Amino acid sequence: MDYKFVLDSDVKDRLLKAQEERINTIEKKNTLNANQITINKKKESGPKIKSLYTNDQKKKHRAKISSVLTNIRSTKNTRKSNSYIYSIGDLDKSGSRKKYIRINSPTTNELAIATKQLASMIRTGLPLLEALNIIAESNQNQTLQLVFKDIAVGITRGATLVECMQKFPQVFNDMYIALVSAGESAGLLPNVLLRQAKLLENLSKIKAEIKSAMSYPIAIFILTIVVIIIMLTFVIPIFIDIYATSGAELPFLTQLLVNSSNSIRDTGFLIRLIPILTVVYFVLRRVLRSEYFLFMLDRTLLSMPITRQLVTKTSLANFSRTLSSLNAAGVPILESLLIAKKTVSNRLFIRVVDKMYSGIQSGQQIYKTLEEERIIPIMFTSMFRIGEETGELTEMVNKLADFYEDDVSTTVKTLTSILEPLMIVFVASIIAIILVAMYLPMFNMMSTTG
Repeated sequence: MDYKFVLDSDVKDRLLKAQEERINTIEKKNTLNANQITINKKKESGPKIKSLYTNDQKKKHRAKISSVLTNIRSTKNTRKSNSYIYSIGDLDKSGSRKKYIRINSPTTNELAIATKQLASMIRTGLPLLEALNIIAESNQNQTLQLVFKDIAVGITRGATLVECMQKFPQVFNDMYIALVSAGESAGLLPNVLLRQAKLLENLSKIKAEIKSAMSYPIAIFILTIVVIIIMLTFVIPIFIDIYATSGAELPFLTQLLVNSSNSIRDTGFLIRLIPILTVVYFVLRRVLRSEYFLFMLDRTLLSMPITRQLVTKTSLANFSRTLSSLNAAGVPILESLLIAKKTVSNRLFIRVVDKMYSGIQSGQQIYKTLEEERIIPIMFTSMFRIGEETGELTEMVNKLADFYEDDVSTTVKTLTSILEPLMIVFVASIIAIILVAMYLPMFNMMSTTG
C-alpha cells in the first residue's frame, strides 16, 4: 500500500515506515520458523533417548507448570485491566515483590492548580526535577503526590517528561500529553503548561456550572420523594382509620393513596418488591448504556428547547478551547481534531468532528464541512471560514471559545432561574394532590349529612 490518500507528508512517512517494519518482522518470523522446522527434523531423525522420569512424574511436573503459568497470566490481566494500580519500589536483596497502591483520578481543578504551579516554578528558573519534587511534597492530593514523585524518579533515570506522564493515562489524558510533547520539543514548556492550566480551569468551570444548575432540581426531586414516603407511612394511616369508621365509599384518588400506604407498610410486599427492583435495575442499566439509547438521548437533548442551547454551547466551547490550545502549541490539525473530539460528549457533535477529519484528509476546507451540518450555528462556521482564509485559525477558534464559555455561563444562570419556580410549582402540585385526596372523602361526608 502506498497511502496515496494521505495528504500530510509527515503522517505518510510514519505509515510507510510502520509498513516497512511490519514486512521485516514477518520475514524474520518466517526465517525463524524455517530454522525451527529444520532443527525439529534433525531431532526426530536422531537416536531416541530413554526418559529418566515415569509418566506419573511427567504429569505432576506438567500440572505444576500449568498452574504457575495460569497464575502469571491472571496477575498480568488483573494489572492491565485495572488502570488505577500504581507500583512503587523495586525488588530488594531478599527478592520481595513491589508494593501496589490503588489511586483515583484527581479532579480537573486540582490538576490545573498543580500544572500552574509547575509552570510558574519552571518560568522562574527552577530546575524541572526540583520543581517536580516540591509539588510532590506540597500537594495534598495523594494521587498527584505519587505521580509527580514517580515522574521525578523517571527523569533522574534519563526519561523525558512525556514518557513519564504516559505511564499515568488516568491522570494525564491525550490532550495533556500532546501539549507537553509539543512544548518540550519546541523548548516552550512553561508557556505550554500555563496554557494547559488555563484550559483545565475553563473546562472545570463549565463542568461546575452545569453541575450547580442540575443539583437544585435533583435535590428538590429527591426531597419530594422523601416527603411522599413519609406521608404515606405516617400521615395517611391516621385518615384510613377515620375512613373505615365512616363506611363511605372512597374516591379513586383517595383509594389509590390508601392502597399505596398499605403496600409500603406491608413487610411481605417489600420483600417481594426487592427482587423485582433488582431485575429492573440491571435491565435498565444495560439499556441505558447501549449505544443506540445514548445516541437517541443525545438527539433528544438537541431537539428540546430547554437543553438544546446548553448542550450546543457546552460542546462547542470545549471543542474550540481544546483545538485552539493544541493548534497554538504546534500540534498537527489532524491530531488536534482527534484529541479535541474526546472533550465533546454529545454523539451528534462527535460525528461532525469525524466528518471534519475526513474532509481535511480529502483536501476539503473545514468550514465547508460545517456548512452542511444543521446543528452547527452560522457564527461558528463563519469564524472558521475567516480563520482559514486569513491564516489565523488559532486566534479565531480562541475567540469562539471565549464567546461560547461566556454564553454557557449566561445560559446556565437563565436555566437555573427558570427551573427554580418550575420545581416549586412541581412540589406544590404533588402536596396539593395528596391533601385533596385525603380531605375529599370528608367533604363528601359533610355534604351527605348536610
